[in-house]
Amino acid sequence: MKDMTERQARAEAMKRWGAAAIIQYSAPRSDRRGRLARYTCKVGNGAGGGIAIEGQGYTWREAFDDARPR
Repeated sequence: MKDMTERQARAEAMKRWGAAAIIQYSAPRSDRRGRLARYTCKVGNGAGGGIAIEGQGYTWREAFDDARPR
């Protein structure tokens, strides 16, 4: 299955979490550390002023598949 574009990922996040939806792409780097560092795509909910990462993966589809169901 083909991966999503950034625009499609933003639209999917808005469907799931509304106006507080967040998508984040980080180019892969070898000097990052920590649990989230290895994934390039993160999706989540920014409601309440914080960032709650709901899903993560190497592609947008993987990140949404990792997130809790709607």
